[in-house]
Amino acid sequence: MDSRSNYVNFSQVYHDLLRSEEDFVNEMRHMIENYVRVFEDPSTPDAIRHLKEPLTLNLRELYNFHANVLLKGLQYYSDDPGKVGQTFVRLERDFDLHVKYCRDEAAAIKLLDESPAKEFFDVSHILFVSLRAFFIRSLHARR
Repeated sequence: MDSRSNYVNFSQVYHDLLRSEEDFVNEMRHMIENYVRVFEDPSTPDAIRHLKEPLTLNLRELYNFHANVLLKGLQYYSDDPGKVGQTFVRLERDFDLHVKYCRDEAAAIKLLDESPAKEFFDVSHILFVSLRAFFIRSLHARR
């Protein structure tokens, strides 16, 4: 391979990474707007609102990290994708947010499958399916 084709391949990998991160941020934004807000709605029963922390995990923190730190870092190097690795090195400790999420994820899924959460979210089937799918798919793809 010549240096031009190496650059084209590297550039494609960078753009795929950037697009993937943008998609992930959009999906997390959707979960915050449509799922986390349910727990903050005064019309939501208290028994459900008290489950906010164990069921929303650290989604807001993860969203803020990905939307306002990692994505911005990736975009910063758009003119020089060869330096994108610096973003990951610089943010190494911030990825501990994923460790916390992964540690608590199984308990959240189990809780989501139990009453009263299951009954409440079964009424809003689309939200339940969306949330369960998000838990299962979201960060597993990034492991």
